[in-house]
Amino acid sequence: MHYLFRFLIFPACLTAVAALLAACAPAGGGPAADDRIEIEFWHGMGGAQGRSINEIADLFNQSQERYRVAPIYQGNYNSLSQKIIASLYAGRNPVMAQMYPSWSARYFRYGYLKPVEEFVEADPGFGSEDIADFYPIMIEENTLVNPETGEEILATLPFNKSVYVLYVNQTRMEELGWEEPPRTWEELAQLAREMTEIPEGASTPTFYGFAARPFIEDFTVQVLAAGHQLMDEETGEIYVNTEESLEALRFLRRLVAGEVGGRQVGYVESDYLSNVFGSERIGMYISSTASFPFNDMAVGNKFVWRAYPVPARDGKTEARTLMQGTNVGIFHGVSEERQQGAWEFLKFLTSAEMTAKWGIDTGYMPVRRSADDVPAFAEHLERDVRYANAVSTLPRAAFEPRLMYWESVRQAVSREVEAVLLGRTTPEAAMARAESTIKGIQARTIAGQ
Repeated sequence: MHYLFRFLIFPACLTAVAALLAACAPAGGGPAADDRIEIEFWHGMGGAQGRSINEIADLFNQSQERYRVAPIYQGNYNSLSQKIIASLYAGRNPVMAQMYPSWSARYFRYGYLKPVEEFVEADPGFGSEDIADFYPIMIEENTLVNPETGEEILATLPFNKSVYVLYVNQTRMEELGWEEPPRTWEELAQLAREMTEIPEGASTPTFYGFAARPFIEDFTVQVLAAGHQLMDEETGEIYVNTEESLEALRFLRRLVAGEVGGRQVGYVESDYLSNVFGSERIGMYISSTASFPFNDMAVGNKFVWRAYPVPARDGKTEARTLMQGTNVGIFHGVSEERQQGAWEFLKFLTSAEMTAKWGIDTGYMPVRRSADDVPAFAEHLERDVRYANAVSTLPRAAFEPRLMYWESVRQAVSREVEAVLLGRTTPEAAMARAESTIKGIQARTIAGQ
């Protein structure tokens, strides 16, 4: 079996390759109508985010006489992933695409990615000073180990990066006499209790202080807030069943399924939480900064909302927050000329001016520190304290393990987190099962190699 498909696609999906390719625009790119070399950029950003990508591409195209970028929306991330896999398998891949770190680790391992470090080394106008301008955590995430040489190499560059923050109904918080947001787990629980409203004679709240989604991310955020992690990327060691992780899961369960001060203060919601936040059914939730525009739409002018750093386990813990989002990579299988065009666009896309525009448009984080020097962005930071608070968390951000089998781990842990938060099992039993499942995934991955 083709190596890429051994790890990236289920057997049932093999029959869908033709359909997936049919759904994709012709890959690779070619001469455009104006005779410039067309560079296809596959992405999964719809709505306002997609419009911003198109605007950035238009600005690039206006600056160019040689290349023309064509952004192509391929649906959600699952659809994008499947279409990239199908295109690589068929040898009809695009020049460049968005990709999660676990995807790029696979593509790189099997020779489909051309590391951006090769372009950096050959580009006299882009050097170490540019790399140093990117947030260090982002360069770290985009740096992979060459499986043949064991050396680290910059494989991709960051694009739509988000960090997890605590969203708070600021109006209600201040009405309760809180001048500062919660900084620790106990303060978070206390504010959730004070926010919760239960009408006289009722058994359940009409307004909850907190809500969470039953997925691994909500668990991971609390584990990081406890100064811990779920897995060691380098060794594959599993920490989901350690006391630190269990303590984090117990706290999350207490917030959404237990009691704080004798009352239920939260609940579990599978859907995105911006809508219930905006409709004033909950006072707080934790999610990524990708929720910024959705909060704005849902809240409108009903109340003031803010974003703050995720509370730490206690006042002594050096808490971290979760950074997610995709990066952009350049593929082999196309001409060097098109690869060079992709590199020119990738430099433009990640420039201070464009990452500043992207952040203002979408709520995603800037990838370069020099974005602060862009006047419009500096004004945005001063005007929007919510966004400024989020950017301030980047120095303590952490990313998920970039393991080829991470998606399988995510699904397995999410199932157990859901069971715990819905009261179907205990944190101890759930994480014991999760640990066993992850070991099985690791064993199958090694056997498949």
